[in-house]
Amino acid sequence: MAQQRMKRGQQVLDSDYSEFSATDPFNPKNHVEGRVSFSKDTGYGSLKIKKINGESVDQPQIFGTPKIAYPFGLGHNYRFPSAKRIYRFRKYDGTNIFMYRYRNNGMEYITFKVRLFPFLRGRYITMWKHILRKYQQITELFKINPDVTGFSFELYGSDNPHMIQYDDVKLDIVLLFGLRGRQGQIVLNTELEAGDIPKAEQLGTVEKDYVWHYEQEQQDLDRRLEFIGLNESQAPMFRGEEGSIWYVKVKGTNEIRPYKCKPHRIEQVHWSQRQTQLSATVIWATTLKAFENWENPELDEIIAILNEDYPIHQITISMEQIKQMLNIAKNAADTQKKIWELMVMHEFDGNTDTATVFHRIANELDQDKRLIYKSIKNVQKMMKIEDESTKHHPLLA
Repeated sequence: MAQQRMKRGQQVLDSDYSEFSATDPFNPKNHVEGRVSFSKDTGYGSLKIKKINGESVDQPQIFGTPKIAYPFGLGHNYRFPSAKRIYRFRKYDGTNIFMYRYRNNGMEYITFKVRLFPFLRGRYITMWKHILRKYQQITELFKINPDVTGFSFELYGSDNPHMIQYDDVKLDIVLLFGLRGRQGQIVLNTELEAGDIPKAEQLGTVEKDYVWHYEQEQQDLDRRLEFIGLNESQAPMFRGEEGSIWYVKVKGTNEIRPYKCKPHRIEQVHWSQRQTQLSATVIWATTLKAFENWENPELDEIIAILNEDYPIHQITISMEQIKQMLNIAKNAADTQKKIWELMVMHEFDGNTDTATVFHRIANELDQDKRLIYKSIKNVQKMMKIEDESTKHHPLLA
């Protein structure tokens, strides 16, 4: 899209940043240019805004949700720092959305980003508008937490499907944490005032025997994890919990470092692939992440995200499957776009009987009929969300 283009491709692989030039969908009079960091430290996904509406600006670096690592490396060699205390919170399987502010000509603007792109796009705008209507205090969080520079949320539920299936949640959020200071120091959600906005659930604390508690938690998570089948890309789907986040308050400092704890069956998908071809689960999860960050992801961008965790030689031997899954995802996106256009043309909406829509438009699409029917249902979900999101909110005009 002309309004959302990035200097992409090989640059993503060769550099620790990517340049962007994009219009802010929540402040559409602002066209913003700058850089997104790909560094693997706390600056991951941070922004440096250089121009707004063609004029140079001097903005501080805007930190976002950091990349969250496992507390061990190859061979399961644990590397927990010396901790004053560890705070455990439930992990939710969805899309990370970060709320931040920037300024121009004396005005302050509030907007939202995914990990590696400065703004939201496509269906994530639609879903987030639904959330803003549901929780109108979201943009007030800056006022009631004046020392916080940004807020990290997880957008999850059956309308935003990932590996964990949420049968009882259509679309919702949890507040994960805030950031403060010029270096983006994590503020636990228990220290934030949030009104009626749901927070990620705190599970407890750990003060000693970190590894024993960590492995016990993995076993508990495994017992509650139920395998329910494979998706269209042959990646497994589960019912249960994706894991937990361990926020380590480093002894002798004010620093909090986050680490993730996942059930063995999910974690092993990640770590058992080190010497072999990447699994379908790893590739599919990465493909979903790429579609969260880019309108039409390129192969190099999939490779760049994979290369954050896997060596390039392992990615190379998995290349055919990576290309295949990227094509599946692109075809699914194209099909849903065509279905949306056909439904609008035939004056159907999210409440029209799905079978009626299917019988009217299926012959106009050259895909498997089961995929078409499923895609129609997905489009209708998004149409309903969009309809519900049209009511007044300061950022929804």
